[in-house]
Amino acid sequence: MKKVLVLILILLTISISLFAFSGCTNTNMNITISKDNIGVSISEDLYGLFIEDISYGCDGGLVSNLIANTSFDYKASPLTNWEISGVDYAIDNTYSMNENNPCYLKITASGEGTLSNKGYVEYYKYLTRQYEKGLSDIPDMGFKKDVEYKFACYIKNIDYQGTASVYLKSENNNEQVSITLPSMDSDWELVEVTLTSKATEDGGLGIYLNGEGTLLFDAFELIPKDSYGFDDPKWKYVSLRQDLYNALKELNPSFIRFPGGCLAEGTSLEELYDWKETVGPLSSRKHYSNIWNDDEGGLTYDNTNSMGYHEYFQLCENLNAKALPILNAGMVCQFQMKVNGKGYRYWDKQYKAGKMSEEEWTNYVRQFALTPGTAEFDAYVQDILDLIEYANGDTSTTWGAKRAQNGHSEPFNLQYIGIGNENWGELYWRNFDAIYKVLKEKHPEIKIISSAGPWFDAQEKDDDWAMIDANYSDTLTDEHYYMEHNQMFKNNDYYDSYPRTREVFVGEYATWCEMFGRYITKNNIWAAIEEAGYMCGFERNGDIVKMAAYAPTFAKINAQTWKINLIWFDSQNIVLTPNYFNQMLFANNVGNQVINVDAKNSGCYSVTTINQDEEAIYFKIVNSTDQKIQINLNVDGFGTVNVANMQYMSNKSKAACNEPGVTTVIPYQKDCSINGSNVSTEIDGYSINIVRIAYGNNDGSNLYQLPELPNNMEQNVTEYTKLYLTQNAVIAISVVGGLFVLGFIAGAVIILLRKKGIIKFQK
Repeated sequence: MKKVLVLILILLTISISLFAFSGCTNTNMNITISKDNIGVSISEDLYGLFIEDISYGCDGGLVSNLIANTSFDYKASPLTNWEISGVDYAIDNTYSMNENNPCYLKITASGEGTLSNKGYVEYYKYLTRQYEKGLSDIPDMGFKKDVEYKFACYIKNIDYQGTASVYLKSENNNEQVSITLPSMDSDWELVEVTLTSKATEDGGLGIYLNGEGTLLFDAFELIPKDSYGFDDPKWKYVSLRQDLYNALKELNPSFIRFPGGCLAEGTSLEELYDWKETVGPLSSRKHYSNIWNDDEGGLTYDNTNSMGYHEYFQLCENLNAKALPILNAGMVCQFQMKVNGKGYRYWDKQYKAGKMSEEEWTNYVRQFALTPGTAEFDAYVQDILDLIEYANGDTSTTWGAKRAQNGHSEPFNLQYIGIGNENWGELYWRNFDAIYKVLKEKHPEIKIISSAGPWFDAQEKDDDWAMIDANYSDTLTDEHYYMEHNQMFKNNDYYDSYPRTREVFVGEYATWCEMFGRYITKNNIWAAIEEAGYMCGFERNGDIVKMAAYAPTFAKINAQTWKINLIWFDSQNIVLTPNYFNQMLFANNVGNQVINVDAKNSGCYSVTTINQDEEAIYFKIVNSTDQKIQINLNVDGFGTVNVANMQYMSNKSKAACNEPGVTTVIPYQKDCSINGSNVSTEIDGYSINIVRIAYGNNDGSNLYQLPELPNNMEQNVTEYTKLYLTQNAVIAISVVGGLFVLGFIAGAVIILLRKKGIIKFQK
């Protein structure tokens, strides 16, 4: 029996090795980079960002305010994240501050009572989307030792007599600071105090009352004074979480796409995204249910619009990135266009198939889309024109003056407008055409972005492109696709065959491996390698692909609504993924022209670019095999090679990823060997590599330098040691296990038949 088990283990090991092995045809690559082979230009705007308030990416993330549910205007659950004891309370609107912020908290005390806010809490068991009972009851504001916090809220005193104080509520923080209350029968007044944390720990905010009478509370804030933009007059209403801002800055984005995604549309015409409701004082911004909420399941999501259009434009300016706003086409998200609450997307196929009458179709469309030629549609188009005026108009214009009031007197120089997100079909093109014609007439200087739907390979996408090629070839076209394991490898030459007249914006893309980890661990080096290989195709086809943005960017750990994300964070720290480092390396090491190079090798993907003005060459090679490869570059026609080094990341395990407290994948830099015009280096298996060559008058000092890691990651760099079965290994185990089971069954049948005398063995 022992011999049988040993044999099975040997066969299993051999099978796994055979299935899991991935080799290359050549482990010594000799490549010539010639000045005679300079090819197409590469857009200076190629690599950018997409910021959407998904997975608490803005509220509870990039926006520094720690209070969740600031104004009690979340219809589904107006007291979400608040706990109240010892007083009578109600949500009221009798004395509304303004029409956008109608609700407030009414407190009636007759002695002692407390209010407390938990902040943006976590919901799920780690690495899952399973709700963990009681987790959302735990306060999750991340306090930092010795950091000061500005507490502010609006209070209206009806007839309260007594005292009030506020405090940080955590293990080491409970020191109360008195609030000076408005006098009775006063109007709404802004109350501010400063609180200081004694420790780095999680907690909540507490308010203590001792008195009698009624107070009204609204528009709460708790802002770390070390947040980015705090007390900067250009960041008049909002500041940003510093570590998340720093992470964006290191990506060196050339543009930022905002606010969605589906968030740019909404789930009904009543909640169609309105940019005008996102600018000005926070107390006057309209709140609504975030499209990514799960009220029935337990994840409540009040979108405060704190990350509004002014903050967006200001962020672009500070990051030296171009603004690329995406506006809906006067339509609800097509995935939300349900009939009688049924279905999951736009029902044009039912109409075309004769399953809906003309009247039913007309009534259906009117539920979800404004109609060109109507007053409502004309007003919506005017909103778009007003947005351009807000961004680009001088202070003599209505909206330019409002921009100045909000902290920015000079224009923002908006150059792009996207009309539609992941849209397709006749309804979209009807509305797009009406908006397109107005923009071309009123603002021919603005580059318009059209949509080619949400699919990589679908008839709807082909139909969209046919419409674009025929009628809107002057637009930049937004393509989206989230691809499963190996799809990007298989389609690495995707844009090689595109018509060269097209201009593509890959507005959302990413890949994942279904059998590789769960949630944050899906952001592993293997996914980054696949994306890097595909991004080589972006650069190789720089005459077609003008812009690209990984998506989504942010996700709060255990509160995520998407399985893969570039940057994960919790209340205290951030986790930069291998995908993040890949984006960082590519965006900071790219030329403005392609050099056509023969660097073919099985399992490898490469591109070579150059910036002749800076006299810098970038050779990118992605190794998806498990073998080391010797790279020998002959740099022909560029004169003296002064400096050659390589920035790279690799890991022996495809599953290597970064998690809270454990960092296993980070980028490194090493020098390459130089011998005259020859540059050589060795690249690891499962690696992303960029060889940077400075020639001529370039001494290499202007080449990109790797940044310091966040403290929580720098202190935890270690080897990846977790057991991780790849897809091939699982297949191998299944095959061998299946053969063993079949063999066992066959043997048992033979023994049974022999006992019954049905078969006999010959000697």
